[in-house]
Formats: sequence, structure tokens, C-alpha cells
Amino acid sequence: MTPQNWSDLALQLGLMLLAAMLLGNLARKVGMPPVVGELMAGVLIGPTILGRFAPDVMNQLFPVDGPATAARNAFARTGMLTFILTIALDISLREFRRLGRTALAVGVLGTFVPLLLGTAMVYGFPQVMQVTDANKFPVAVMMGSILSLSANPVIARILVDMGMLNSETGKLIMSATLVDDLVGWSIFAVLLNEFGPQARPGTGSAVFFQVVVLMVGVLGLGRWLLPKALEWLQPRIPQPTGSITFLLAITFLLASVTERMGLHSFLGAFLVGICFADSKEKFKEVFANIATFSYALFTTVFFVSMGIGTDFVSGFDLPMAALVTFTAFFGKILGVYWGGRLAGMTPRSAFAVGCGLNARGILGIVMAAAAYDAKLIETKLFVACLVMCMLTTMAAGPALRWTLGQPAEVKA
Repeated sequence: MTPQNWSDLALQLGLMLLAAMLLGNLARKVGMPPVVGELMAGVLIGPTILGRFAPDVMNQLFPVDGPATAARNAFARTGMLTFILTIALDISLREFRRLGRTALAVGVLGTFVPLLLGTAMVYGFPQVMQVTDANKFPVAVMMGSILSLSANPVIARILVDMGMLNSETGKLIMSATLVDDLVGWSIFAVLLNEFGPQARPGTGSAVFFQVVVLMVGVLGLGRWLLPKALEWLQPRIPQPTGSITFLLAITFLLASVTERMGLHSFLGAFLVGICFADSKEKFKEVFANIATFSYALFTTVFFVSMGIGTDFVSGFDLPMAALVTFTAFFGKILGVYWGGRLAGMTPRSAFAVGCGLNARGILGIVMAAAAYDAKLIETKLFVACLVMCMLTTMAAGPALRWTLGQPAEVKA
């Protein structure tokens, strides 16, 4: 990379961070998640607005390709691994086991009902979804995977704001995301292997077996070994920098393994985070440092990059966005409510948990972006997914407050 390329990269990153800071702060002031403002920053300085009114300026600042653009994209993707690592810390296997039948019923039905409805949506409305016979199946499974997710970091922040994170309702909501995310990312991994850029068609069953073995191995052995290793290392290396280096090294190594397996690197980072979920309080300062730097720089660049790389005006399709958003709301709330009632929850508590788990937030956006990069979905469907993720995220907090009024406990 030449000095000019480095200068171009620094200029791009500086402008992106300034725009994200201003619009992220504005979003926070009007009660929206900062990620909405960061996406809007990309919309502002990308092809949607700047490119429409001053295309030469936009192409000069943010060219479609080139060394600086490639470096920026690699920078954003690498940084997202640290973000995935930190959000997986909210998924506790210990809490999931403690809540037992309730968490299992809510997690399973809250995952598979929206997954099946998302898949059926593509087959039932192929013209609205603009799919062909050739790509109908991968798009259908992709949409089912996205709609099955719940955004645990967004949900955790909502519960903290409501003083409910440590209530039984809050713990149930966070525990149920374990099933959502493991199922969603597993299916996504197999889908990438079958239909992604380095596809190996016909190996889906073998890859699914590899995913299961990897998850059982990492979550079984890794949950015991990795925290013990970090605990042993801490008094022997500088703190907190040494612990941060160790965690990032493990994250990147497992991300490399999952990527080489034909899966997505995000899956490796996700599994490392879950390994530390039940011991995160022991390493609170370490993870706080990783999260702070990730949210301030890497994650911000990732979300602004999505706005820069997409024309939201030409890419917006109202019927498609409306169908995806309706199916997302209906499928998640119905599945969770059904599971909660079967487990003995009251109607109000079951509906409240459904409203909380309905937020797709950042995880949904990450998966949609990964699918878009892998050319599994087109621009219009990518934009529809972003709209759905933002609307379900913005609705989760008000819906929980309206449903509960005062925090209501669940019968586990």
C-alpha cells in the first residue's frame, strides 16, 4: 500500500467516524439505538445522498474499489469479530439450564416458528420477494435464519434501562437467545458452504455435522479450559493488555478455523464469547476494554460501511420491506408466546418476552450484511432486512414497557 493509499484510508476512516459520532448521538437523543445513526451516517455520505447530489465528490472520497477501500472493508470485518465476541458474553448456558423447561420451550418455538415462517414467506410470495426458481431455496433458508435471530446486546440494554436484567423475565429473555443464535448461525454456516462464494455443493450434511461437533467441543471443553487458561495467565502477564491480547488471539484463531471449514468467521468469535459468558464477571475489566474500543472504532466503521456500499433509494422496495417486517414481528412473537404458554407462563409475561425477543438489531444486520457480501441476497432484500432490523429493534423497548407496565415475573 502506497503513502497515497494510506492517506486515502485515513481520510475515509476519519470522515466515517465523525459522521457516525454526530448522527449516532442524534439517534440516542431521540431514543433510538446509536447503530441507527451510524447506518444513517453511511446513507448520508454514501450513494444514497452524497452520491445522488455530488457523485464526483462521493467517488473521490469513497471509490467503489481500490487498495484503500479493500483495506477499509478488511478493517471493518476484522473489527466485527471483536464485537461478536463481546455480545456473545450475554448468552449463558448456566442460566439456560437453570430455567430449564421454560427457556427451552421459549427458545425452541421462538426460533423455529419464525424460521419456518421466514422460509415459507419466500415460497409463498416469490414475486414480492423477487426470487427465481434457481435461488428460491437459499434465499428462503437465509430469510428464515435472519428472522429466527434475537439481538441479545440490544435486548440487554433495554432490560437494563427498565431495571429488569436480573429479574426472572429478563434472565429468561437472555437465556432464550442461546437457541436463537446457535440455530441461526449454524444454518447460516451450512448455507454459506452450499451456496456462498467458496461453495461446496452437496456437502451440507457433512458441514452440519462439523458444526455440531465444533459447537459441542468448543462449548464443552472451551467453557472449562479457556477461562481457566486466562485465570492462570493473568498474574503472569501485564494487565489488562496481556489478557486482551490472549482473548483476541483465541478469537482470531477460532475465526480462522471456522472460515477454513467453509463456515463464517463470525461463528468462531461467537463461540469464544459463549465460552466466557458464565465467567465474564471475573474478567469484567478485560471485556469492558475490548468492548469500548470495538464500539468506538471497528463496529462503527462496519455499520457506516454498509450505508456507503448501498443505495437505499434505488434499493428500497416497499412491498418487500413490509412483508419481511410483518413476518418478523408475527413469527417471533407468535413462537415465543406459544412456547411460553406451553411452559406455564401467564399470557402477559409470554407476550412480553415475545416483544423483547423480537428485536433483531445488530445481529440481524450482521447476518444480512454477510449474506449480501456472499451474494446470497440482492440489494433490495438487503435493504428490506435492514429496515426490518431497525423497526423491530426500535419497537422492542416501547412494546415491553407497554406490555408490562411494571416488571412481571415468569413462572419458570
